[in-house]
Amino acid sequence: MQDKRSDRRGLLRAAAVTAGAVAAAPALGGITPAQAAALASTGAIPWVGPAGSGATYEIDPAVGAQAAINTALTDSSQRAVYVAPGTHTVKAPVVLYDKQALIGAGPLVTMLRADSGFSGSALVVDGSTSDVTGSRQCVTDIGLDAANLVANGINFQMNGAPTYYGPDPAPWVTRVFVTRTTGDGIYLGGTYSGGQREFKLTDCRVEDSGGWAYNLQSSDGFVSGCSSQGCSGGGYLISGGNIKVWGSKAYGTGTAMAPKPAFRLESARATVVGCEAQDTIGNGFEIVAANCTVSGCTADSTGVGSSASNDAQSAGFYVATSALSLEGSAFQRSGGGASWLLSGAGMRCALYLASSADYLSVRLVTGAGRAAPFQRLISGTVGVHSSVSAIG
Repeated sequence: MQDKRSDRRGLLRAAAVTAGAVAAAPALGGITPAQAAALASTGAIPWVGPAGSGATYEIDPAVGAQAAINTALTDSSQRAVYVAPGTHTVKAPVVLYDKQALIGAGPLVTMLRADSGFSGSALVVDGSTSDVTGSRQCVTDIGLDAANLVANGINFQMNGAPTYYGPDPAPWVTRVFVTRTTGDGIYLGGTYSGGQREFKLTDCRVEDSGGWAYNLQSSDGFVSGCSSQGCSGGGYLISGGNIKVWGSKAYGTGTAMAPKPAFRLESARATVVGCEAQDTIGNGFEIVAANCTVSGCTADSTGVGSSASNDAQSAGFYVATSALSLEGSAFQRSGGGASWLLSGAGMRCALYLASSADYLSVRLVTGAGRAAPFQRLISGTVGVHSSVSAIG
């Protein structure tokens, strides 16, 4: 009889050889799927796979893949678990404790999908919430499908000072795909000062969430190369202090009944560079916190459109704050706007200044061929302590 376990291990070793991987202990947040496969093949880290696959921990579909994953992670000798390619149903959250890693074969290759009767508020949660020992987890190269049954894809919270180190819990979330959540796609927060401080989100994508794609209540974080599409609650809620965001994009946010922006900066000292808001039902960038810097960003055909009553929700950049440095472009292209979501949606003004906005340095540009429903470059009054220009 053919040994299926030997065949499976052979395939893993072949993948490792092809990638030139070295079978060594994984660094937190820093191995590729091929390296993870190589490590799994040698037994350096456990792996989870379907029944009969020869995996270190095999999945029982009756109880869900999370049982095998959590069993692997609760073994005191384990710090990382590799989940084999395929779509695996889960019936409860995967729980990550301090300095543990959940690794898939790729964000559209390894998928964890919520099953009917799922019990819990998120597909992946932080087990350190209550014992506050620490929370430097890593989630990488995996897809999370909430199937419109679960509130969050990832929900990491810190509710007390870590006892192993401080002050920054610092989780890593890299190349993670989240879809069909009833609430926020990825939520980082907690009652500890700064929540999941110094978090790192890189190369992630959230689509079709019922809330924000990224709800960032934690401080001192870094967001790079992320995207969101079709999230009815908005794109990026930057609500923790001193967050840095660059090279990220959101489009198709909001609904006819509840317009939502691509980016909302509502905590001080945020820095947003080289990001884009496109075709949103709602403003491109809403900036309501002081001491922020927004540079080299583009608002393309953002807003509700239709009438003057919608001006405050139909701007490239909406500003209701002070001490802001803003530079970028805002335009309504022909045929642009979230008309595929709402008829007549689009930008009415490049810049909307609320009555409280002052101490601003703003430089915006837009083209001469501004299509409907565009009405004017600036709505509102420039404060006496501000320097504001919109060229177009």
